[in-house]
Amino acid sequence: MDYTPVVVAPNAFKGTLSPLEAARSMACGVAQACPGRPVRLRPMPDGGDGTLEVLARALKADIRFFDVPDSCGHMRAVPFGLIPRRQGTVALIESAQVIGLSGARCPFVTRSTEGLGRLVRHVLDSGARTIYLGLGGSATCDAGVGLLAALGVRFAGLAHPDLEVLDRIGGVDVRGVDRRLAYTRLLVLTDVVNGLAGPSGAAVFAAQKGAGPALLADIDRRLRHAADRLESAFAVSVRGRPGSGAAGGLGFACALLGARLVPGAAMIARLTGLSAAIETAGLVLTGEGACDAQTVYGKGPQLVATYAHRFGRPVYLVCGRIDDSFAPVAGQFARCVSLPPGRSAAQALTAAVAALLTA
Repeated sequence: MDYTPVVVAPNAFKGTLSPLEAARSMACGVAQACPGRPVRLRPMPDGGDGTLEVLARALKADIRFFDVPDSCGHMRAVPFGLIPRRQGTVALIESAQVIGLSGARCPFVTRSTEGLGRLVRHVLDSGARTIYLGLGGSATCDAGVGLLAALGVRFAGLAHPDLEVLDRIGGVDVRGVDRRLAYTRLLVLTDVVNGLAGPSGAAVFAAQKGAGPALLADIDRRLRHAADRLESAFAVSVRGRPGSGAAGGLGFACALLGARLVPGAAMIARLTGLSAAIETAGLVLTGEGACDAQTVYGKGPQLVATYAHRFGRPVYLVCGRIDDSFAPVAGQFARCVSLPPGRSAAQALTAAVAALLTA
């Protein structure tokens, strides 16, 4: 019997299991197949769903709640994390908790990131001087203009800017931007490395958020128009930065405000000690809900595979669904399996891992 540790490092199985829940289900599968074998849980969100839960657990943050509008303008209490520190409070925010796909029942073009901006303003009021902001899993594609408006940017003639009016943005006044941002360390954890516009820009992800075919061809043009106006007003050029297209262009808006954009999976791996765990492991397990062409854009499982290869450890991938477009990168994993039908996601994931380890 092999008693070397197994590292379990999945991303979210979107809509069913958070990264931590998925990790625990995988650990149950290891226990069934290999009783007594040590398991190290290193759930691996990438800035999207589950980022707050994992960071709060790793950094021992207090979870608080604050009422803000979701992407459709409906008020609800959303969680965020605070960590009191001598040099200034650290805040943890996950965009998917505020403007995520869950509950987005309004027209795609009217969805706004304003609620996220209000939450950022609230943590500034709470004394935050460092903010970790996870971007991913959003229902929006407004280039972050709602967030910018909530933080003091004024758009001439547009009280509540959103995707529908991006191509009508004219004058932009940045003099009212919250001054506290100038001395706040804003670290933005992006779930993808895409830029704002172009063939691999934010519009690539619009269909999965509910944008219809007629709108898809026009979104990139609207994003480019907004970028022209905003970059001119801020006197910077940031639309090409890796991650600026994350969360429907929220990365772009954050970069305008001076944020540092970092790949979310890599930052979370550093904060949770993934590399050290894999170095002394015998096997690595990872996975996520859908494995497709987007997995190569900075997603968690790809980073886990990179670390496993660095230390010569085999890495297995378990996905809710494996798309044909995933085939070109499937070779990074020693084995790839999808979940069997007919069970809950947690039960299916446990069963799939147990079967992998006893095959």
